[in-house]
Amino acid sequence: MYDHFMEEMADAIAKELHIDNNDVLSILNRYWQDKIAHVWQVDDVLESARRAEKPIIRADAQNILHQVFEDHDSDLGITWATLDVALEDYRLDFDALTPDTCKQVVGVFNVWRQYDAISHQFGLFPNQAEGNLPEALAFAEKLARDVPGVAIFLGMERYTSEEPEAWLTVRFESGEAEPSIQESEALCTPSSPDNASAS
Repeated sequence: MYDHFMEEMADAIAKELHIDNNDVLSILNRYWQDKIAHVWQVDDVLESARRAEKPIIRADAQNILHQVFEDHDSDLGITWATLDVALEDYRLDFDALTPDTCKQVVGVFNVWRQYDAISHQFGLFPNQAEGNLPEALAFAEKLARDVPGVAIFLGMERYTSEEPEAWLTVRFESGEAEPSIQESEALCTPSSPDNASAS
């Protein structure tokens, strides 16, 4: 096990039990001297989700991590590819989000107007990746109200894709009280009228 994990464990135990950190670290070092462990953590699942350009809630990432552990083959072990495969079928259901869970979504978001190449980014990975969705949504709704009838797209920060892909489409129609927000199914590029339609 890596030293920094041992130190984190010692800190947590010492703080909880109000004992000296060095004593705990000494016990842990003796315990682990004839053992090895490779530790995967929720932050690794969040990193994998970022590379897959998927928004995710930390609680879902934790569930995925535990499922990976339960299902893993000891002959193959757990790798980055294992996490990537575990996330393939994951989809954050926007309609199921509550105001509280909306604040818990992890992701760096881009907001752009249909046919406009300029996008606005909300968040920065890894230190400002949680809690960006409400601000990005509020900005998308403002843009939608500024120009009724024109789609506003909200998508993840690009990692490997060449074109931005919308996760949500926000549209405000004159006469409506509130903008409509729908999950997007099609690729919505900022500059191409043919590819910028909402779902």
